[in-house]
Amino acid sequence: MRKLTKVLILSALVLFFLATPRAINAQSAITFGAPSHDIDFPDSLSFAINARSSAGEILTAKLTFWVPGLVSFSTNVTKNQVEFSPASSVQLLYIMNTEGFTVFPSTPYLYYWEVTDSAGNTAKSKEFSIRYDDTRYDWDIFENEEVAVWTHDRSRSFGQSVFEIAKRAITAQYPLYQIEIAFQIRIIVYNNTDEFAEWHSGSVSGIGGQADPNIGVTTQIVSLGGFFEGWLNDVIPHEISHLYFAQVTYNPTVSIPNWLSEGVATYNEFVDHSRELNEVEKLGQRGELVPLSSLARGFGRQVDEDRFRLAYSEAVSAVTYMIETYGEDGLADLLAAYKSGLATDDAFMSAFGVDATEFEFGWAAWLGIPEGDYVIPTAWPMPTFRPSPTPFLVGSSFLVTSTSRVQLAQTAATPTPVPPVPEDGRTITTISSNFYTALLGVIGFTCFSVLLLMALLWFLNKRRQAKS
Repeated sequence: MRKLTKVLILSALVLFFLATPRAINAQSAITFGAPSHDIDFPDSLSFAINARSSAGEILTAKLTFWVPGLVSFSTNVTKNQVEFSPASSVQLLYIMNTEGFTVFPSTPYLYYWEVTDSAGNTAKSKEFSIRYDDTRYDWDIFENEEVAVWTHDRSRSFGQSVFEIAKRAITAQYPLYQIEIAFQIRIIVYNNTDEFAEWHSGSVSGIGGQADPNIGVTTQIVSLGGFFEGWLNDVIPHEISHLYFAQVTYNPTVSIPNWLSEGVATYNEFVDHSRELNEVEKLGQRGELVPLSSLARGFGRQVDEDRFRLAYSEAVSAVTYMIETYGEDGLADLLAAYKSGLATDDAFMSAFGVDATEFEFGWAAWLGIPEGDYVIPTAWPMPTFRPSPTPFLVGSSFLVTSTSRVQLAQTAATPTPVPPVPEDGRTITTISSNFYTALLGVIGFTCFSVLLLMALLWFLNKRRQAKS
């Protein structure tokens, strides 16, 4: 009896191993070649790959891509059908048109291909990556693990100077933010406004630098002429601060006041702000301060350029008071409260023991306004316009225009690792999900058969024992 049981189990196992190769062969018919790309920044990015099927003609194909956000409301996935003539071997091509859209240089994209053949097989390629770099210039790159500085047509001493300022800014901001940023910051320096404007679809008037926390990239405009050392000590730490700030505070349910973000970034600059602090003190004593609540959603550049500049002064004044009163640890507690999901009043209460209004009265007293004389002024009529505009990125999250291809980049709590692209000529074979379904079916059927046979043998053995 035991011998018969062993024979049946062995037969079932043989059946399984005979059936499995056939399932694998049936489902591994589709293979992919190595991917290729054509970058024509800032107008287009092309994706291409060869796909083959040994089971029939390839009938449909689509490309799925997304921007791997470092801090983002959602992972926006864009799926695009690709047109081609059916054949057993096809060259697939998709061109992402970015002309007229604001797409940051060095925006990373993750993507994969998916095809179906006439035999019903569906397969996905591996996940690939590509950075949409600005290929118009021959860049000099200065980098370590934390930061990379890209410059072109400038002296190496200039690039090294920017690199040293960036390293110093990262070191200086660590005690304030109390985190090590989890990705390499990329700083791209343009030599004039025209170079910047060629890829930026919005107005660049008054913009000297712009950071996109979603991808860890900041772009700067540093003129070839004039004295730029002071400007570098201003704009480089400022934009790095925005990248840190987003990492430390991001929570999709919370709206963080713009004056706090800009105030902290300005506070982190390597320049003396005593002039701005004195100016705000005089404004307060004349009753001309704009309430911080009115600076929460924007600084109103489109209304009054002078007031736009003064908003930065008020922001850095409020943050200076905050740090002098509650310390850098207090500010870190406030930022952590926002990240935990607390609204502004609750976040201030958690960090400082006062709500936002009481904080503003404390700031007024610090400015030298006698207690009882300060009344939060009437809200200034400002539009909700952010002085450091958020870039528009193709393939990222949050739709903002009627054109479905243009979407607003937000940001992810942790970075998404970018896998390396295979070397040219390497063939990548994938097995579709249908194979795994078939394999599970074979395994399940085999196990069920073995159990059924064992139960039958047990029953027959019991009957034989009963008769004897």
